[in-house]
Amino acid sequence: MTEVMPRFELDLRLDVSVSKSDDDPVEISEESQRVRARIYKQLGLKAHSGKAWVTLDLESAKGWGVVQKLVEECRSGHVVVGSATAREKLDTDGDWFHLVTKPAYDSFSLWDDYPLFKSGTHPEGHALNETFVSEAFVTTVERAGLTGISFLRCLNKGRKAGPSWFAALPDRSLGRGLDHPWFDRRRWIRDVGDDRKKRSSPLDTGQYQFHQCWLRDDRGADREFMQKLLELCPMPQVRTPLRGLQFLTIPRYWTQAFPDADFAYLPFGEDGPNREGKILRFRQLAVSRKAHQALIDARLFTQKSFLPFRSVVTPESGVDVLDERHEPVPPMYTPEELAVLRAKEKMFFGSLAG
Repeated sequence: MTEVMPRFELDLRLDVSVSKSDDDPVEISEESQRVRARIYKQLGLKAHSGKAWVTLDLESAKGWGVVQKLVEECRSGHVVVGSATAREKLDTDGDWFHLVTKPAYDSFSLWDDYPLFKSGTHPEGHALNETFVSEAFVTTVERAGLTGISFLRCLNKGRKAGPSWFAALPDRSLGRGLDHPWFDRRRWIRDVGDDRKKRSSPLDTGQYQFHQCWLRDDRGADREFMQKLLELCPMPQVRTPLRGLQFLTIPRYWTQAFPDADFAYLPFGEDGPNREGKILRFRQLAVSRKAHQALIDARLFTQKSFLPFRSVVTPESGVDVLDERHEPVPPMYTPEELAVLRAKEKMFFGSLAG
């Protein structure tokens, strides 16, 4: 049986290595720029992002050939890979998708006692700021008979009248997600503890983006792939998010946690009180294959707006099933909070209320 290599691209930046001190092992300088230009040209690599970065296809023999040549350059002691990101290539399809939205932080607010928006101040689109959707979005959901979601009409606090916007409120979550099998949860928790400043997501959700310092020692069938990659990108002496190798993988979810519906919510950041003590729970939108197709057919979105998740029937050995260890992720509003908001919606909008 032939083993399937992981599907990744590698973005990396070469830097000149210096020996001033262990606290400053890499110097970003004019000399780095000159050395990069020489090596990239010699290897036939096209630089981007200020001509400092290159992208290698780790699915191809050519890509691994360049990796080996870069390893040899690094062995000379003159250059190092100062920073790199191994990005898993997206699947072409999925059972569930993340609906990617444009930011509009100054135009929409969940911080107040009722969801607000300012007409005429936000970018074009039919889903913005993670959880706000247009009237055309609501109409498409109703006409297609899509299930598992309700909508709360937002209050316009702008100076101009304009089209209506709604807070999208799925009934259930897609689950807490699963860690990537390369990720060492116990090592990560040992390092970050309860300090929110040291992590970008809650402890009780699956981790799909992580630094090489949190790799598991036992990587099973992928050990050859990882050995080659770590030869090019060894652990940096100074460990910061800007140095060393980061992994960005496809988010994975346990199929047994999937709702029997067309929409679900995802946890987004940490739940907690604001300065006034109000508990805030920010959520993102996940859509089923059926909803994904209906929204595309209605010409509200293109395929680029959807990132497929990976459905996992049987989690790998050593991967914690967080949906079994914890209670379900709560919705953005509890039933009691939503009842209060529905009463306000009826007061603000009368017969137009949902």
